Amino acid sequence: MSGSALPPIEAVAGGSHGMAAGYDQMLALADRYERHAGLLADMAGLGARVMADGDLLESSLLSPTSFADAELQVLDATTGADGLTVRILGIEADALGVRAVVAAFRAGDALSRHTAEMVDHSLGRLAGCALPVALPALLVAGGVTYAHWSTLSQQEQDELGERIADDLGQLVHDHPGLAQHVINSGGGLVESLVPGAGLLAPGDGPIGQATTNDAARLMALLLGDDTDSSVVRRGDLDDHGAGPTAPAGLEDLVHQLAATQRLPLTGEVDHGAIQVQQVGRAPDERYIVYLPGTEDMRPVPAAGDRARDMETNYQLIGRTDSSYGHGIQEAMTEAGLAGKEVMLVGHSQGGMVATSLAADPDFARHFDVRHVVTAGSPTAQVPYVPDGTGALHLENRGDAVPLLDGEDNPDQPLRTTVRFDAGDHDVVDNHGLDRYALGAAAVDASSNGSIRDQLDRMRDDGFLGAGSSGPVQTWVITR
Repeated sequence: MSGSALPPIEAVAGGSHGMAAGYDQMLALADRYERHAGLLADMAGLGARVMADGDLLESSLLSPTSFADAELQVLDATTGADGLTVRILGIEADALGVRAVVAAFRAGDALSRHTAEMVDHSLGRLAGCALPVALPALLVAGGVTYAHWSTLSQQEQDELGERIADDLGQLVHDHPGLAQHVINSGGGLVESLVPGAGLLAPGDGPIGQATTNDAARLMALLLGDDTDSSVVRRGDLDDHGAGPTAPAGLEDLVHQLAATQRLPLTGEVDHGAIQVQQVGRAPDERYIVYLPGTEDMRPVPAAGDRARDMETNYQLIGRTDSSYGHGIQEAMTEAGLAGKEVMLVGHSQGGMVATSLAADPDFARHFDVRHVVTAGSPTAQVPYVPDGTGALHLENRGDAVPLLDGEDNPDQPLRTTVRFDAGDHDVVDNHGLDRYALGAAAVDASSNGSIRDQLDRMRDDGFLGAGSSGPVQTWVITR
């Protein structure tokens, strides 16, 4: 990379050195204890069987004293106070103790998540109940504020708007946990304002009440919940965007994603483009699918056929199907990727849909998703990534978008979340792929075990490595 200093990596969660992997290793140790206990039990039984052997018993007549001494030694070694039987009980107790410790840790983790969900949900409900009471005061305050705002010149309004945006951005950067908890209270807020919202998904979440996912799903329903898609091959764009060079590392991968996002689209219908890059040559070729993020950030999308809008974001956070997801699957099928090993790389909404598709059993029946890489994407709404699929999530401090799921990503042995600080008070800039390229370079240089194992696995699977790649295909997805 350039001479810019690498941003610090603040936290690494999950992966091969994460808590879930540690629990798995502890349980593997308990299994090993139990296997050795079984082997020792066979040995203890062998001692008794040897002493009961008929030929050996007949030989005891020749030397009764030495036979009795041998019998005493064998029985003491197998069933005596310091024998194998007693040691087996100790080993079995150790195995049971390890399993109990893991169960206690997992129960503590679940209790912690449950408590956080309950607190956030209660705060949301409290805010919703207080809103009607505070509404008159808010209207008065809003009127006074607007009256003052209208007396300012355009320059003063612009400067005040910039200061407010800077202050909010600084708050998100300095206190990301606070912003995350506020978002996670959305379920309680919606449930207090819209009774029955929790019925959208009975039992969804750890508390059995409305969650942020329910709130997002409700928004998607109000916007029509459209999941139809149209896919068009755009060969005229193949020479633009992602280049003909295989990514050597994670930084290159993010640069290729940024190139896809910057495709020179010329018309109103030229949006929703994704690219498929072949890496390696047949018959050992693999494919990287680059998935850019949201194009229309308005809470209520404009009329038209854009698939990458807020409706799709609501659908993805709400764990439902989307036009973008359907279009990606159709494009990959037409590109000949069925049955092939693939890596899905996405920014923002692109990372959300990549993680969602990787966890979709129907999608997995058609494509062998070996890796998912996301940049600035809220992905906690996907609770589980299948075994055999590695997921690496990059999150920049000060980027508000990864906080929109309202909680931390799940901890899984093949799912690693890396939080780095390449941010400042500019929320929009913090979400840009240039910032994530810096973070990716820091990840490439990291010695963290979970990170190293993820990158090594990508290289071993043939997705990362210097050299030329195969052709690049471009597809445009619309509603």
